[in-house]
Amino acid sequence: MIRLTAFLLFLISTNLSAAPLILGVVLDQSEPISSLNSDPRYRNFAAEVEKTIGEPVRIQYFTQAFSAIKQAKEGSLDIVFGPAHVIANVVKFKFEPILKSDEVISASFVAAPNYKGSLTAKSNARLGVPDYESLIGGMARSEINSRGLSKSDFSLVRFHKIPEVPLYGLKIGSYDLAVAASNEAKTWAAANGGRIVLTGTPVPLRAMSVNSATVSPALQQKLAASLKKDNGLKLAMSSASASDFKGIASMLNTTPNNLPGAKIINAAEAKAMIAKGIRIYDVRLIEEYEHGHIPNSVLLPYSESSAKEVDFDPAEDKFPLNQLPADKNETLIMYCDGTICWKSYKSTQMAVKAGWKNILWFRGGLPEWKEAGLPVETKKK
Repeated sequence: MIRLTAFLLFLISTNLSAAPLILGVVLDQSEPISSLNSDPRYRNFAAEVEKTIGEPVRIQYFTQAFSAIKQAKEGSLDIVFGPAHVIANVVKFKFEPILKSDEVISASFVAAPNYKGSLTAKSNARLGVPDYESLIGGMARSEINSRGLSKSDFSLVRFHKIPEVPLYGLKIGSYDLAVAASNEAKTWAAANGGRIVLTGTPVPLRAMSVNSATVSPALQQKLAASLKKDNGLKLAMSSASASDFKGIASMLNTTPNNLPGAKIINAAEAKAMIAKGIRIYDVRLIEEYEHGHIPNSVLLPYSESSAKEVDFDPAEDKFPLNQLPADKNETLIMYCDGTICWKSYKSTQMAVKAGWKNILWFRGGLPEWKEAGLPVETKKK
């Protein structure tokens, strides 16, 4: 009986140790899995990872960034390799970036030869954009959002699964503006008499992040050191950390820098207003509020399901406007988790449209408050 028990324990421990690490490879729009080059390249990459850590590795491909981010959140991935916007998002789920490509990429808006307008409000331009979830598509949406533009400022906005389609649409006259990788946009403009309207901030083409709960610091160091030299991808890479992707996350999710009908204030102004007795509302989740909030702020959670866009659909969300002061002339402050949090933007916009006339939007929110060295209250269960 003792021998049988020991044997079973041996089998269990052997199976546990043999469980492969899951390498999630997120394919961007420019490298479909159907490509003859994609699968061999990433199998070589997985082989280099295996050789470095001395453990089996299994590849799981993703063609949609959202699916990879969701699985990373659920903890079913050990390593994630993909475009910069994916790495910037999985950082929130205890994934540690360890490598980034030396090659960078940026998004450009290119205009047709006969189009004289630009990326401005009420341009009525017809705009073609790569896939919504792609890196270039995400950066394009960021540039649009940061300028406070909405779909209504364009006569047409269309996203395409095939990355070459927006420039082709520009060539045949279907679009006035198109978005493409900056090198492709520059080449197209030179060949077709177009012009570059705007080029955004460059970000790493690809990057790698590991689950800190399943990949030890020692293995992280080995991977970073080894894969910089030979990774099977023929892609030069350098060491990376979470700080390298802070700007990318902000850029991709950033709220507009203006909000008609409301005034944007900074931390010093918020502090002065609160000292005068102005009510301030924290529109985050209760768990976030209890973990840390601005003193004297009132919790009023915003339930968000709508897209992070200027012209979001408020019908998809829930916000208790009836819990705001009945006097719509009273001055109020809204805040959440900084410039990448849309809940305070949306709650402020909904309040303005509902008739409140003196709404102050503390866009920088709790992160800016902390950076200013101001006190934070907690209320843990």
